[in-house]
Amino acid sequence: MKKLLYVLLGLVLLVVIAIGVLVAVINPNDFKPLIADEVKKATGRELVIDGDISWHFWPSLGLSVEKLAFKNPKRFAEPDMLKLDKAEMSVAVMPLLSDQLDIGMVSLYGAHVFIQTLPNGTSNLDGLSGETVPAEESKSGETSPATAETASADTKPAAAWIITIGGLDVVDASATVRDDKAHTKSEISSLNLNIGKLETGVWVPIDFDVTGKQNALAFNAKGSAEAMIEKDIMKSQLRKLALSASASDAQMKLENVSLNVDQLGLGVPMALSFEAKGNANDMTFDAKGKTSLNVNEAISLITATNFELNSQISGEGLPRPEMMIGFNGDVEFDNNAQKASLTNMKASVDELTVDGEANVVLADIPAVRFDVHSSKINVDAFLGNPNSSTQGDKPAGNSESAGEPATPSTPPAKKQPLSDVEPDLSALKALDIAGVITIDDFIASNVQVTDVMANFAVNRGKVAINQFDANLYGGTIAAKGSLDASVSPARYQVTKGMKNVNVQLLLVAAAGQDMLSGKGNIDVNVSGVGLSEKRLRSGITGTVGINFVDGAINGINIPEMIREAKATLKGKRAEYVDEARKTDFSGMSATFNLGKGIASTRNLKVEAPALRVHSEGQTNLLNETLDFDVFVSVVGTSKGQGGKDIDELKDLTIPVKINGTWQAPGYKLDVKALLSSNKVLETKARKEAERGLKKLLGDKADDDKVKQVTDKLLKGLFN
Repeated sequence: MKKLLYVLLGLVLLVVIAIGVLVAVINPNDFKPLIADEVKKATGRELVIDGDISWHFWPSLGLSVEKLAFKNPKRFAEPDMLKLDKAEMSVAVMPLLSDQLDIGMVSLYGAHVFIQTLPNGTSNLDGLSGETVPAEESKSGETSPATAETASADTKPAAAWIITIGGLDVVDASATVRDDKAHTKSEISSLNLNIGKLETGVWVPIDFDVTGKQNALAFNAKGSAEAMIEKDIMKSQLRKLALSASASDAQMKLENVSLNVDQLGLGVPMALSFEAKGNANDMTFDAKGKTSLNVNEAISLITATNFELNSQISGEGLPRPEMMIGFNGDVEFDNNAQKASLTNMKASVDELTVDGEANVVLADIPAVRFDVHSSKINVDAFLGNPNSSTQGDKPAGNSESAGEPATPSTPPAKKQPLSDVEPDLSALKALDIAGVITIDDFIASNVQVTDVMANFAVNRGKVAINQFDANLYGGTIAAKGSLDASVSPARYQVTKGMKNVNVQLLLVAAAGQDMLSGKGNIDVNVSGVGLSEKRLRSGITGTVGINFVDGAINGINIPEMIREAKATLKGKRAEYVDEARKTDFSGMSATFNLGKGIASTRNLKVEAPALRVHSEGQTNLLNETLDFDVFVSVVGTSKGQGGKDIDELKDLTIPVKINGTWQAPGYKLDVKALLSSNKVLETKARKEAERGLKKLLGDKADDDKVKQVTDKLLKGLFN
């Protein structure tokens, strides 16, 4: 036994001495031409080794190469595709006797890689496959027995060898990837990478730092992790991943982005957290988030449960100087169906909150579907609208007994001309969105609606409001509509019905006007072309029908005008009565026809105590002027507004002219029309006028010339 051991030790010593003699005697630099020639044959490229090739012996067989360059064809921007300042590696000698290839640390110093794609699509990577037809291969594609035997001899030992690598150390490497066809350029100016001993089944440390540039975006990053490499590479894992980075260009600066993952692998839950801080487009942001991520082994399903994001943003272009954005929910991505789903969602922007679910199917235009809810959205308060209500979110003038219109604290601003600039709706052409929104309490432009339910869709520039229901100031509103933004100017159509709405509260909230009160029904059926301010008013066509009950017209007291008319007929002044400037009515109805910038009616009717009102006229939607003739008939009852003074004028019609503007309407009694439309009054007034003239002129009143002048005056008064 001892003899056998001595023999084996002798053989090992002989091998070691032989390798030592080989290393000492043979100069590897003598093989430079041979190596370059073989590379040329395999790739068609030049390999230049300007530095020395050296090796050393014991305890490992080491090899180092200096100043190596793998050349590019002449038409490319840089002469070298790959160059190295120095490369080193070693192989342990003793394990070779046990079929173990134990490679030590592989070190690369000053490596630079240059990859370029020319405008015609040609790359310096083309032609490097090195695939050739072996000489032994017959034309029929069969391998000769000798070749098969050689292959078997070569492959059989390789399968039995155990290969380990002591690690990889990349020092001060760089790279350039340039695509002249796509006009992009990526650069790594510095890369340092250290990987521990590469063995299967053990955790291997990894550290790196990199600095570079992607087109105009400069970046740097560093990180560390531990890797578990398995024979089945898809089962490999990372743990303790920590990554930090920064980046900047002319529009954006990321001061810091960090990512931490406890473990990373297929089929295992991964606790992930991240932070990002910086500014972009004059807006600063500071965001933090976390989630539990899981990717199944088939990489067909990715889930992120309890995804949480909190961000603080600030900037002059925002609705508020500083805003808080929050998000929480579960995210799932089905890779086979290319569908992302969001469930258990809770999102917030300051005090505005939304919950619900949504999903997106990826396509040329992503298809977005959603069902979301919000308890309260106050757009006025969110945007800081100074005209919004501050008392319990109720609009000003909420009292149903309000009578006199509110006096503005400041004079109205000068009216600006209507804009004829169409809004840019091109973004709608790239949308495919459909869903339902429900809002418990919604306030916008000082108008409050509750129990809102909106079902709408946007598909490639066409918007459809399939359903809009809400409660509005004691009543309800239901609407449908469509908008076609695929053509220019856009076309729209709207049908809307409001039932039992408190009109006074609505008008005060929406327009700051207290000119009408009562319970009202409004039916709208309109369409038009164009969405600019000017075209909305000039291009709208259709009808608006109103039917109000138990209300009042504020700002005008028709019984008072009747008393004034009575006094005028008697040549007296009406006595002052301390009454609110309003006219009560039991019913009001009208149909307005819209077209060519005009809203006109021929059937506005008001039924009031002791009164019946009929009106015809129009309002110009462009210059906001009024031109209405109102005819008031006194009916035979003394009950209600006006009392016995009106009874004396029953069965008569009193005309009133309404003109002026929407902001400052004017009302006046049309005396000429009053007299000409009531013959009894006209005859009586003529006699009273003639008697007054005779009293004034005395004997001259019988003169023919004076009579002619008197007749002309009376004719001008009553005709």
